[in-house]
Amino acid sequence: MSLAGLAITACSSDSSEETPEEKQGQWLKGDLHVHTAISSDARETLSDVLKWSFETFEMDYVALSNHMRNSSQDNDDNDLGGILFYDALVNYELPGVAELQASHYPKQTVISTFEWDMPTHEHFNIGILGDEVNSAETLEAIKTFEYLFSYQNDIEDFDPKDVANWTAQGLVRQNKTHQDGVSALAWLQQHFPSTSYGMLNHPRRYLSSYSIADVRDLHDAAPDVFFLVEGMVGGQFSGNRGDYAEASSGVYGGVDPVVAEVGGWWDALLGEGRRIWNVGNSDIHFKVREPYSSSYFPGEYAKNYTYALDNSPQGIIDGLRSGKTFAVYGDLIHELDFTMSGTATTEYMGGVLSAKAGDKVTIDIRFKSPETNNKEQDIGDENFNGLNPGVHHIDLIAGSVGTKALPDSGYYHKETNDTTQVVKTFVAQDWQLDADGYYSMSYSFVASDNQYYRLRGTNLDYNVEGLTYKGDPLQSESYPPADEGETQARYNKINQRNYDDLWFYSNPIFVELD
Repeated sequence: MSLAGLAITACSSDSSEETPEEKQGQWLKGDLHVHTAISSDARETLSDVLKWSFETFEMDYVALSNHMRNSSQDNDDNDLGGILFYDALVNYELPGVAELQASHYPKQTVISTFEWDMPTHEHFNIGILGDEVNSAETLEAIKTFEYLFSYQNDIEDFDPKDVANWTAQGLVRQNKTHQDGVSALAWLQQHFPSTSYGMLNHPRRYLSSYSIADVRDLHDAAPDVFFLVEGMVGGQFSGNRGDYAEASSGVYGGVDPVVAEVGGWWDALLGEGRRIWNVGNSDIHFKVREPYSSSYFPGEYAKNYTYALDNSPQGIIDGLRSGKTFAVYGDLIHELDFTMSGTATTEYMGGVLSAKAGDKVTIDIRFKSPETNNKEQDIGDENFNGLNPGVHHIDLIAGSVGTKALPDSGYYHKETNDTTQVVKTFVAQDWQLDADGYYSMSYSFVASDNQYYRLRGTNLDYNVEGLTYKGDPLQSESYPPADEGETQARYNKINQRNYDDLWFYSNPIFVELD
C-alpha cells in the first residue's frame, strides 16, 4: 500500500543539521476477538484456531480473548471442573502459544487478552501488555484485575495467600456497579496508559447493555486505554447475524448500529473529538456444531488492516491507537489509502489536519479489491474460493466536531450527531484505475468548521430489497433453527446472506481550524 511511504521523522542530536530518518511501517491483517476452548462456551482448540488464522487465512496477528471467568478449560477443550482465567492463562494458553509459535508461526503475532464481563454491562475486551509482554509484573496485573473487577468470581475462588496479600495492600474488590466498571478502566489508565487497551465488544447486542452516557463515562475515565469499538461484530455465522437476537438492536449490513447509523452513537462520540476507532472481528467460538452455527474463523470473513511500525504486540497496539485501521467483511477490499491534504501537509486515518478557514482541503481515496473472497462453496467443503462482487459505491461521511459533553449536561445523554451526513457518493464512473492498480477518486472542500470525514463502502446498489434503502444498510435477515436434516441448507443460506451483503468502514480523519 502506498501508505507504507508514510515517514516518521527522528532527529539526530549528533548532527548540527537535522536529518530526517524514515521509519517504514507495514499493513497487518488481524482479528482482536478470538476465543479458544479455554472459554467454556467455545469449542475450537488453540492449535486449530491458530491454523485457521495463520495458515488458511494468512493473518498477521490475532488477540486471544477468552472469558475472564472461573469456568475455564484447557487448550484442547478438556473440562477441568472450572478454573480461574488467570490459571488457565499461565498453565495452558501461554505455554501452548509459545510452543506453536516456536514450531509453526515464528513470524506471526499472538496477543493474550481477555473478555471481561463488565459489572452491570456486557463484554469488554482488555489487553494488558505492560512494559514487557507476559512478564511477571504483567501477569500479576492480570491476576489482580481478575480479583478486583470480575464479578464472575467469588473470593473463595482465589488463593487465600493472594487474597491476604491484596488485603494487606488495601485493595478492595469493585465488581458490582457501573462505577466499579469505570474504576476498572481508571485503574488501567493509571497503571498502563500506553501498554494496555480496551474494546467495547458487540455494544448493542442487548439494548440494556449500555447507554451512550455509560460509554462517555468509560472513555472519560481512560481515554488512552479505551479507544476501540467493535462496530463490525463477530458471530456472523449465527442465524441471528452477529448473534443479535430478540433483545438486541439487530445489525445493519452485519454492523452494529453504533457504527452503521449515520449520525448515530459513533458519530456523536466523534463529534466531541473523542478518539474511538471502529474494528471488525470474528468472535470465533465455533463455526458449526450441528445443529448450531456461530462464527467464521479468524480472517475468513471479517478482518482489520492495521498500519503498524512493527509487528510486536506493542507495535500493533500503537498502530490501532493511532486510528490507522480499516475493517472489512468478505474481502470486499484489501487495500485502502484515505488521506486528507491541505496547503502543506497530508494526514491519514486517525490524524488531524490543521487548516485555516478558507483553505482548500482535498480528500484522496484509493482502493483495491481482490478477485476472489473466502466464500465457501458448500459449508464444510473448505473450498474457499468465491467470486468477489466488487465495490458498487463508497460514501464519504462528514460531521462537525464541537466540545466534549459534560456529565451534568443533557448533551451527555444525546445519542446523535445531527450534523452528520453523506457529503459525496462515489460510483464506478467517479473513479479511475491508476498506474499502481488502485481505483482512485478525490473530493475537495473549503475548510470552514472543525469536522471529521470517514468512509463506508459496499457491493450493494442504493435500493436493494431487504438490504439497502437510499444507500443505508437495512436490518440483516435472521434464519431460525432448522428442522432435522435441513441444517446444511440453512448453513449455506446463512453464508449466502452474508456474502450478498458486504461492507467496509474506514476510521475518520479530522480537520481542525487554526
